[in-house]
Amino acid sequence: MSNSTFLRKCTKSLLSAANFVVFSYLDVLDFVFCVVYKFLDAFFEGKASPCYCTSTSTSKKMSENGSNGKSWDFGNDEEIGMSETLLGRKKKSMKFIGLLEFVGKLLNKKQGVGDSSRKPKNGGVPRLGNRWSECGCDACISWMKNDDPKLHVVVKEASSSQAIIRDSKENPNPSENVIFIHGILSSSSFWTKTLFPKLSESEKSNEYNMFAVDILGYGQSPKPRDNLYTLKDHVEWIEKSVVTEYQLNSYHLVAHSMGCIIALALAAKHPKSIKSVTLVAPPYFPSKDGVEFTAINRFTPKRLWPPVEFISSIMAWYEHLGRCVCFLMCRHHRTWETLIKRLTGIRDLNFMLLDLTKHTHHSGWHTTHNVLYRGVKQMDTNLETLMKSKKKVHVIVGTEDTSVPADCGHNIKKKFLDVEVNHIPNAGHRSIVFGREKDFAHDLFRIWENAAADHSNLHDV
Repeated sequence: MSNSTFLRKCTKSLLSAANFVVFSYLDVLDFVFCVVYKFLDAFFEGKASPCYCTSTSTSKKMSENGSNGKSWDFGNDEEIGMSETLLGRKKKSMKFIGLLEFVGKLLNKKQGVGDSSRKPKNGGVPRLGNRWSECGCDACISWMKNDDPKLHVVVKEASSSQAIIRDSKENPNPSENVIFIHGILSSSSFWTKTLFPKLSESEKSNEYNMFAVDILGYGQSPKPRDNLYTLKDHVEWIEKSVVTEYQLNSYHLVAHSMGCIIALALAAKHPKSIKSVTLVAPPYFPSKDGVEFTAINRFTPKRLWPPVEFISSIMAWYEHLGRCVCFLMCRHHRTWETLIKRLTGIRDLNFMLLDLTKHTHHSGWHTTHNVLYRGVKQMDTNLETLMKSKKKVHVIVGTEDTSVPADCGHNIKKKFLDVEVNHIPNAGHRSIVFGREKDFAHDLFRIWENAAADHSNLHDV
């Protein structure tokens, strides 16, 4: 055995040992903070909040009014879209369950500050007030002032001239609609600050109405506490805020990263309305038993280095330590923004930096588990629905993307031969769009035009 090989093995063993020690400590520390937050929540809000550390069905306790205000049968967490990665946490906490349940019952017997929930008018969506550990600035809670809140949507309409001749016999093809869906820890700015300007430079953009949406729990969209942020919830809010609000009978879908999971679910639910689906860097795994745990271990493995992956590990694996991070960063985002501006002299901070804190722990935690990890389990089924409906699905992946499986494009093509897969050389998870906006806009116009031509030929037949 050479010295270099021996050194690599020793380094790997030391890192594995350090990983085991640190994350074992964090396992215990997370349960300590579970008790701490139960006391703090009871003190500030009058009731200890439920969590996923105990064996009782948390989805039932989490949303007494039902997810999205609807009446659910909470007997089966799987049926309402709860991820096994959430429910599996209780298996690691058997030694602490008795203590945690006792603390929760003890605290909930005490009188505290009144319930912060309020009933909406006219049958709107029930939601709970802002938490003590979350930011209460106007930008973060403005959605609460609306009795029927909707997602934040940035709209770029087709030109007025195109709209005027929309119903003309000389132009039987009306302006088309495109819905853009961003990924995790992002917002509609992912599209509007990068791609929209390049799309607008082309005269072809005058033929399209473009809708960039902030998904539920992110950006300027509502962040209700009585919502489990399942894939079904995200789809229904997009239906309500975009499809129904703007009366879209047909539309193209463009999505990035985790947004691809939501886009596929929306498309599979309304295949007759879909003209094309473009998936950019989709987090795809072939559907099989245990794929949710494959996803969490692939996307957010427990690692000490580099620091970004260590923080990601805490946010994904530790409910209460993750809440601590959100309390420090999201709760005090204005302080951090002011500090960064003073240290750097930059007046307008990059939208990617701002988007990192535009969510709550509740929305981020549940979306990560119930959409990103659980959603990969449903991608095959949704793709099969679209293939049977003869819908055009395009997948664009970067050859240097380390955030999604390197072979995701090949795996999709292998199982769904009609899917068009395009590999972009030297492109990463975000640089597949950033830095090549002009080329990306050209690709999208080509996809939309081909889909329109196919749709026209189908009608002629």
